[in-house]
Amino acid sequence: MSKWGLAGRVVAAYTAGFLMFLGLRHWQAGLPWAQAVRDAAVFAFIATLGGWVFRRAFRAGERRDDGHDG
Repeated sequence: MSKWGLAGRVVAAYTAGFLMFLGLRHWQAGLPWAQAVRDAAVFAFIATLGGWVFRRAFRAGERRDDGHDG
């Protein structure tokens, strides 16, 4: 995958997470929009970063398994 393809996936994941958390924080928690936006940005960043770390660990495990099969 090209770096632009990866960047597009990261932006899409962050945007989806941001919108999901924004709705949860504003409508369910009853926070004002400004505070909900700030909270959603932090939560989406953490979720995106966690997904990236998980992806890297999973790919490293696959590469290690491929090296032992041959």
